[in-house]
Amino acid sequence: MKKSRKIIGAVATVTVFGVFTRFISFIFKIYLSRVLGAEALGLYQIALSVFFLFSAFSSSGIPLVLSRKTAEHNALNKNDTFSLFTTSLIISTGLSVTIAIVLSLINSHLSFLFSDKGALPLFLIMIPALVSTSIYCVVRGWFWGDKQFTAFSATETIEECLRILFGVLFISGVLGSISGEYAIALAFTASDILVAVILLAIFFIKGGKITKPTQIKEILLPSLPITAMRILSSLIGTLTAFILPLRLVTSGMSGAEATATFGRISGMANPLLFAPNAIISSLSIVLIPEMSASMAKNDLTSLNKQLTLGINFSFLISGLFMVIYSSIGSAITNFLYNDVISGQYLQVATFCMIPVVLSQMTQSALNSIGKEYTSFINYLCGNIVMLFIIYALPKYIGIYTVAVASFVSTTIISIMNVLSLKKETTLSTDFIKYAFLVVLFVLPCAFITKCVYSLCATMPIVFAIIIAVTVGCCSYFALCLITNVLDVRGIILQRFHGKFSISPKRKQTVDKS
Repeated sequence: MKKSRKIIGAVATVTVFGVFTRFISFIFKIYLSRVLGAEALGLYQIALSVFFLFSAFSSSGIPLVLSRKTAEHNALNKNDTFSLFTTSLIISTGLSVTIAIVLSLINSHLSFLFSDKGALPLFLIMIPALVSTSIYCVVRGWFWGDKQFTAFSATETIEECLRILFGVLFISGVLGSISGEYAIALAFTASDILVAVILLAIFFIKGGKITKPTQIKEILLPSLPITAMRILSSLIGTLTAFILPLRLVTSGMSGAEATATFGRISGMANPLLFAPNAIISSLSIVLIPEMSASMAKNDLTSLNKQLTLGINFSFLISGLFMVIYSSIGSAITNFLYNDVISGQYLQVATFCMIPVVLSQMTQSALNSIGKEYTSFINYLCGNIVMLFIIYALPKYIGIYTVAVASFVSTTIISIMNVLSLKKETTLSTDFIKYAFLVVLFVLPCAFITKCVYSLCATMPIVFAIIIAVTVGCCSYFALCLITNVLDVRGIILQRFHGKFSISPKRKQTVDKS
């Protein structure tokens, strides 16, 4: 149907822009590491982490709530989305300006926030970007809720391009003689301010306007648990970085070994482990306003179809990466980082993908139907358990503690989220069968991939990996096609006749709604 085609097109748009943005960002990081050196780049990363923490106070919850409210009001044909935008802009900008002023006034007392005091001057340069970031996020939130996904995605790419442009100009000395770390901090601020101006210009060009603010409580109150969740996520990451090395030392590792272990997890394995998010997050971005609109019209049938489609597709993509990582994870990290241990961790941690993506999709669903507080409580419960595991298990399972903690915590979050959604929307749990099939297909395909890699062991490692991955992926998709888990005929019908289906059943199903 026409609506399904729009969803697929939107997902494709967001994915293309997202993948391209991440690619040029990766290339830029290579450039920075070679030009600035590890120490200067480390100072910038420290300053950036503190910046994002303060940015979360004003720019994390409000844009998401604005997107939900915009989608709901458009679905109900209410012509007040510009009032919602104005309200969100005033709240977010007001908070960010207040935070920026306070931080500027007490700048000499902020050194306790940084593990290296050399990062403080960089952070002070970045403070003005707190305001521009809040504007940027609100405008993108409105585009998101209004389903203008090209504008939503393209602006992120524009931001990254501007950051690279200013970074190269400042670092090379074209715009003045500035040392490396200061140059990149200044480039961050300049690009952030400029992209906020560009976004506002696009908003007004597309007919946007500032009107009388309304529904302040309706915007502010639901944003609080989302903001708290983002802040908590940052704090959890900080606590993990502190607790895990400490407990590894207690279990018998040296300090250097413990630090290296944490580096293997966070710097080597996790970027690969989270690679599917470039695709899965695109689907989540598109589905959130769709689910909000369905909930506003009390169309629970459509909402559950949208969510089930999102969950099943996420499982399908995760399964593909699980085939690769569980079989030749060590070979991949050996090729990329010249490190085998991180690959051994990756091979175990890859099975966390199923509960991770389920928790992400169901969390997005709860936020999209106005159950932000429920989502926050579920997230808090899961992460309390995670911290306990990270504290208790390093003595027994070492590096694999984080994988176990992630699996258990996201499983708890997923179960609680699904129960909450069943209560609110009568969500079906048929996706459990789909997850079972995906895992069932991963096992033989991973074995085939490993065998092919062994047969190609005499080749250069890059060719052996490419051949093994190709055979493994083809095997996985072949199983999906044969058993009709991946309904190609349904996709073709959707493309030409407006029908679409990804079904967990062997019998073909075609959505005629």
